[in-house]
Amino acid sequence: MSGNLADRLIKARNLDRFLRAHGGAQNWQTFAALKAEVDRLVSCDLNRAARLADHIERLAEQAADPVASGFAEASRARVLHFSGRYEEANSLYERALATLLDARLTSEAVTIMIHQVYALTQMGRYNDALALARAARRRLKPDEKIKLAQLETNIGTVYFRLDAYKRALKHYDAAGEIFEAAGDEAMLAFVNYSRSNIFTEMDRPDEAEAMLKRAAAEWERSGLKLLAAQALYNSAYLDFLRGNYKAALTSYYKARDRVWKLGSSLLVAWCDLEIGEILLALNAFDDARASAASARARFDDLGMPYESAKAAWVESLAAMGLERFEQARKNLTAAREVFRASGNTTFTAQTDYYLAELSLRRGEIDEAAVRADSAMRVFARQKLVTRTARSRLLAARAAYASGDGRKAARLARSTLKGVERTPEPAINYQCHHLIGRVHRDRGERSRAIARFRQAVETVEHMRGGVAADELKASFLRDKIGVYEDTITACLDYGTDSHVDEAFRLVESSKSRALADLLARYARTAPDTQAPAGGSRARGPKDETRARLAKLIQELNWYSSQVGLEDDKGHERSASTSDSYRRRARRRERQIAHLFRRIEIEDPRFANLHAPQSATVSDLRGALEAGETAIEYFTTGDEVSAFIATRDRIKVVRRIASKSELERRLAALRFQIEKFSYGAEYVDAHFWQLKGATDEALSEIYKTVFLPLESSLDNERLVIIPHDALHYVPFHALCDRRGYYLIDNFEISYAPSASVFALCRANNRSAPEGTLVALGISEKGTPAINDELETLKDLFHDAVILKGSRATRDNLIEFAPRARFLHLASHGYFRRDNPMFSFLKLADSQLNFYNLLDLKLNAEVVTLSACHTGINTVFPGDELQGLMRGFLYAGAPALIVSLWAVNDRSTAEFMGQLYSAIRAGDEKRRALRAAQLAIKEAYGHPYYWAPFVLIGNPG
Repeated sequence: MSGNLADRLIKARNLDRFLRAHGGAQNWQTFAALKAEVDRLVSCDLNRAARLADHIERLAEQAADPVASGFAEASRARVLHFSGRYEEANSLYERALATLLDARLTSEAVTIMIHQVYALTQMGRYNDALALARAARRRLKPDEKIKLAQLETNIGTVYFRLDAYKRALKHYDAAGEIFEAAGDEAMLAFVNYSRSNIFTEMDRPDEAEAMLKRAAAEWERSGLKLLAAQALYNSAYLDFLRGNYKAALTSYYKARDRVWKLGSSLLVAWCDLEIGEILLALNAFDDARASAASARARFDDLGMPYESAKAAWVESLAAMGLERFEQARKNLTAAREVFRASGNTTFTAQTDYYLAELSLRRGEIDEAAVRADSAMRVFARQKLVTRTARSRLLAARAAYASGDGRKAARLARSTLKGVERTPEPAINYQCHHLIGRVHRDRGERSRAIARFRQAVETVEHMRGGVAADELKASFLRDKIGVYEDTITACLDYGTDSHVDEAFRLVESSKSRALADLLARYARTAPDTQAPAGGSRARGPKDETRARLAKLIQELNWYSSQVGLEDDKGHERSASTSDSYRRRARRRERQIAHLFRRIEIEDPRFANLHAPQSATVSDLRGALEAGETAIEYFTTGDEVSAFIATRDRIKVVRRIASKSELERRLAALRFQIEKFSYGAEYVDAHFWQLKGATDEALSEIYKTVFLPLESSLDNERLVIIPHDALHYVPFHALCDRRGYYLIDNFEISYAPSASVFALCRANNRSAPEGTLVALGISEKGTPAINDELETLKDLFHDAVILKGSRATRDNLIEFAPRARFLHLASHGYFRRDNPMFSFLKLADSQLNFYNLLDLKLNAEVVTLSACHTGINTVFPGDELQGLMRGFLYAGAPALIVSLWAVNDRSTAEFMGQLYSAIRAGDEKRRALRAAQLAIKEAYGHPYYWAPFVLIGNPG
């Protein structure tokens, strides 16, 4: 009846009439029934519960009855309680309790006491909660079994928070027996949910999952949507513990959306916290910190220091990952004090574990060992298997860092034995890696490589649970050493099979996410491939994609407003420009977040079984006769290379020092950047500039190419760089005789052998298509108009879209029919956020996310602008920049620039390039012809060497 009564109250237009119809002010049962409906609604829809509490308060005011006011206060307390505002809820509980006890409504007062026990627990007032529970038990009548079970459940939660898991389970079991006997499945589900939390902490994930599934199914059946969502995100945590990051993030995002709609700020905060924890495990430190900070702010607002301290953990670990060690220490120390003051020994020890990790990273090995040992002893006493294992592993790492390999190996083996029955991949791979290093140090090569292989196998398995492109890129940040040690061990053996294995491992550790992205494209036919952000999207995630498309439009608008304001010169308003820029940056963060969600949740992006990394056979099979591929790789500070042809593969090791190479590359960049000083300076110092640049190019040549040159039999080269080598213009390297490599070789590039093979296999060309060119000529780039006119003369059926017609919509419309796609405008590389590097169009900034609707059939895409081939090299050798978007759109080959280009020489360069292509030359040969022609005309590499061919060179 309470549900119908509540509906009538909410719909009632006249409170007097409602009051008279239900017995007037003296009918306390009416208010008790309404409060009971609030009790139900807070588990279903907090928004509706809050609206009903509003009506009950107004009705109580009109009734002018203390008992009515008591029930109204209790109703409001329940809403505040489920919103996480426990302090406010507790105050109202106390007032309502006093009123009902004065009115001798003992049974109703006990109900409030039971609720208050839970609120006091969440406030960390455990002794007060237990004292109140004893008082409630004394007032219970013998026939009030359900209330007794509710009280037992809340007492169990007190002991759970105090780490007294066995005692907590005793109370939960007592409650469960009563609910089961009474047939109260919804409350039994709450007991099962509570048990699952303990089983999770006690490393019994299968039991925890079974309990959660039973609870979630019952709550869904009973319409308790808020509780069902809570079970969903707890299930997500179990997926996370198993290393299934995609499933975990999918569930958390779904749960967050649901609880947000149902009005629970508290559960939103929990979702944010645990999303942050997953992002932390994926080394997405900035995003993890932002998510945890959001959760912490909500917990602080709700007055929940215990939960806020847990959020501080994640923030601290993210700061640690970003090497902000003092900030991490400060937050961890504060969190430790919160847990210590509340008597939570488990979380105090967990904080010590994190402080030990921080000490180890700072080189404070003795302190790390002491803290790790202290935490391990606490966890061992409490029989917390996983936490004990993590602490023991940390102690092993500290021992290894101190030079005690024997102790390190012993502790690591003990750790593995401790988690034999619990799948803990992160612990597993680190133990095998550490033991392998100890064997290596002892000269035990066979045993070392066996351990390294087990570590790599585990990491690869973990990697399979990562869906989003950006998270794949960050995942390897702290795991590259596993691959490097295994590669080195294989090459030390030197057999053909070990060289093949080393090559596969090199491919596994570089540009893997980009290869997965291209493989995903290759598996999806162009007419069925759904864009992630465009109007053609279909399926259950339309709302998310529509939001993404809207954010992209807003970003374009704010970015254009920044440009317009900055163009005003001395009339520019700095505050207006900054305001637009802040709004643009906010949209960028939202776009990146939404795109990640689409990749994680959409089944069309969920093809996690990506193709295996390229093997030696794959690379040799992708090469044509007369081609040689040089694939560089780095292990520690050493640069080495594979040299492959169709017939053989050879490895040349330790050809250079990575740190020395970076110094020489910095010297080259310094010389190239001198051209930004202006034409007058360049003309006055041309020959000095050329000499200094050639010297820098010669030093790089001697470092990374000369050691390989005697092994090269072919003139057509495919360069597969690694790390800093992605910034090297190999074709411009200057040999000992003063010749550039372009004088003797045709050179193209690829991010990895896997990407090269995929690009070469991409036969989605349009042989009947034409050239489509978009260009915007501005004050600093007047030669773009000449460039477009030259293309129009070469391709009489060309589609030329310039000036105001060079829009994103026109690009999307005309690009699919292009055999050659040419974009000429201002290009800008964003070092702070490389996925938002852009080409300027008439109506927008063309970045990666603006390219999501683009579908290409072109043989080659030329980006005739500054810096279009520059990428930020992320861990795992992942290239993040504008180039990635065009590869994703289906381009098998790109011609892009490595630095800021000269307007006039670029126009001439493009004329030479397309003349050769029009004459029938393959792309790599045409590019070389253009480079040689401009070299002859201009001399300095600045003019002729910026453009490189990436992908399929044919």
